[in-house]
Amino acid sequence: MQAFVPPLAAATLPQILGDTGPFGLASLAILTLASIASWGVMFERWRFFRQLDKKVRDLKNVIRTRGLASALTEAESYLPSVEAAVLDEAHQYLVARGANGQLVVDDRTAAEAERARLRSLLDGRASSQFSVMERYLILLSTVASASPFLGLLATVWGIMNSFLSMSAGGAASIDVVGPGIAEALVGTIAGLGAAIPALVGYNMFVRRVQKKESEIDLFLSRVVEYLVAVRGEEQAALDTNIRPSRKTLAL
Repeated sequence: MQAFVPPLAAATLPQILGDTGPFGLASLAILTLASIASWGVMFERWRFFRQLDKKVRDLKNVIRTRGLASALTEAESYLPSVEAAVLDEAHQYLVARGANGQLVVDDRTAAEAERARLRSLLDGRASSQFSVMERYLILLSTVASASPFLGLLATVWGIMNSFLSMSAGGAASIDVVGPGIAEALVGTIAGLGAAIPALVGYNMFVRRVQKKESEIDLFLSRVVEYLVAVRGEEQAALDTNIRPSRKTLAL
């Protein structure tokens, strides 16, 4: 029956830590701090992305109910969403050019030049907002990749201590090798415990950013196409639902 007794039934965690050497304790302290930091980042990013989702929903509602012109002037209120940043940059561009809601040029060549210039500005603004979305994710990546190796180092160190104790004592009893083995296993658990949540969180948030990047690429094209028009071909609004009766800009 003793084979089924949990390891900590014979030795509690404080006892194991009491038998752990300075190197093992330092490794555990680093892994604990890394785990706390990664959980803090995941909670902060979760709140941030939830806020972004609400901002985008509100901005979509403004476009659907009052039109793109209203969204352009109110875009700053819906930051830090990428869509709001793009519309805010577009609004500043139109104001600088003396246009109100839409820039109308005389020919297609001039329109293509204006669209290229505007697209470059909007791409730059969108990139800066993606950097905001990716903030702190490097910490999750570092914890996910480095923690298993630090845990492995603590494991090797604990096993080495077991062999040294066995060599010094001239015996291979559990009392001699037990503390070193326990130190090794605790190091392994700590490394995996820090790495696994960080890896899952990193993959989830990076996926969110990648999905938004693909959405924004289409959004930018539609915004630029609408905001710069050739005289005589102005659009009252942009239909993204392939339904002429619905004049909206979908996000």
